[in-house]
Amino acid sequence: MLYFLNDNYQENKSGIEHAQLKRLRLFKHFNQPAKIITRQYSNEFHLVMDHAGVDPHDYVNLFDYFQEAVDVKPKTVTLKDLHLNPKWKRKADGINYNYYQDDRRVMYVRRRDNAKKTIINQQIFDRFGKLVKVVWYDVRGFKSVEQLYDWNNRITAENYYTPSGRLALSKINFKDQRDKDLVSYELNYQGHDYHFNGLNELTAFFYDQIVDDPQVNEGQKVGLIVDRVFEIGWSVLHMKKRVFRVMQLHNDQVNDNTDIMHSSLNFNYDWGLKNAAQWDGIGVLTPHQQKDVEARWPESKIYMVPSAIVPDEVLNAPRVDFKTRKKHQVVVVARLSPEKQQDHLLKVWPRILKKVPDAQLDLWGYANDNFDKQLKKMVDEEGIGSSVHFRGYAEKVPEIDKKAQLMVLPTRGEGLAMALVEALSYGLPVIANDIPYGPSDIVVDGHSGYLTENGNLDQLADKIIELLTDQKKLAKFSQGAYEDAHRYSEENIMKCYQESIDDMEEK
Repeated sequence: MLYFLNDNYQENKSGIEHAQLKRLRLFKHFNQPAKIITRQYSNEFHLVMDHAGVDPHDYVNLFDYFQEAVDVKPKTVTLKDLHLNPKWKRKADGINYNYYQDDRRVMYVRRRDNAKKTIINQQIFDRFGKLVKVVWYDVRGFKSVEQLYDWNNRITAENYYTPSGRLALSKINFKDQRDKDLVSYELNYQGHDYHFNGLNELTAFFYDQIVDDPQVNEGQKVGLIVDRVFEIGWSVLHMKKRVFRVMQLHNDQVNDNTDIMHSSLNFNYDWGLKNAAQWDGIGVLTPHQQKDVEARWPESKIYMVPSAIVPDEVLNAPRVDFKTRKKHQVVVVARLSPEKQQDHLLKVWPRILKKVPDAQLDLWGYANDNFDKQLKKMVDEEGIGSSVHFRGYAEKVPEIDKKAQLMVLPTRGEGLAMALVEALSYGLPVIANDIPYGPSDIVVDGHSGYLTENGNLDQLADKIIELLTDQKKLAKFSQGAYEDAHRYSEENIMKCYQESIDDMEEK
């Protein structure tokens, strides 16, 4: 069984989380045992995973594990379950409530919705009106954690409980003699008390438990694919139990891909790659990246497996009639961030509008580093607001890809760019920069789209105009996109994983 290790899951997922979910579905399709393993706490974690379509059997969270809450029968917690003082006065605040003793507020209760009336948390105030404690309820219906506050409104301790009400884990926030913030954890597990200096130590202990726990590993040999090396790599390499482990690269491993052998390392992989000898292998996404990583780390085993997977039902689905696509509709599906370079596209958009006045551009994706503000300022300055639209996080990518005529990704750095593979799988032609790594492995230049030189804005504009003004060629590229997507079929990708599975079984 392979565990896919991650730090956390949220509703708005990055490409790494999407890659994990695709990998999990692939393994289930071929009856290959696998689970997603996370470590951060969230009272809504199970709701997030449910929205992602993941069965509770297929993931384990650190806090769930130690709180004996991996498998909990859901129930509803409402106001009546809180047994509040009937003498308190209640005042509505939307769907939430304030409670008062005389004129003094003693409690604020947050509710999730007004239909099921479920409780999110209780906020408790002292006689001076200061917040002293917040009690959080897991989305499955039990008191999960109590947060205790000091006079400076800082959380001093968090106490985590089992569904039966037993205190299982405490997180203590404190400062050392130099006023540096520190964290420790006190765990009561299987009748023993443990102390950990920080989350990384606790995480290593957690991994040691689940590789041997038959309720998690189901009696299988265990291997680890570490998808968030920066966050959890230390914990993996400090486990007491030695299991097969692969460090997965999801982006460039270096900061300057023009100097592969000497460039400084991407901070996400810096520590992991500097300890490359301690891993059983390094996972990469493209043949080009495999060649580069092998050159710089010749002693390491390299596993080349694309993160993009096109399900059989998508490959075999009826193709979209090109005539039904929205004419001159251009989309970008990517985080709004400097490395994706949506600003390059906005710089040339006025030139495109001169040739294609009815062209429309939809920018899909959540923002990093407030980059959306910079982009929106550009839109205002260029006066192109009527044709450029910020659509937010892309929940339904297939609908986007099936309606548009062209996807553009002027990025300067990629691991693989799953959005491009998804676009091809729905017959959407692509224009992307020819950079390491990804676009040149995905887009067949002149067949399913065009590859452009990074930073060459004239070329970027010319290629967009060429396709938007030649509907016949664009339709031909759409058919080429469907054809090129077959390289990422479930069968082909599973064959790539077989080597790491065999090595896990052998070791």
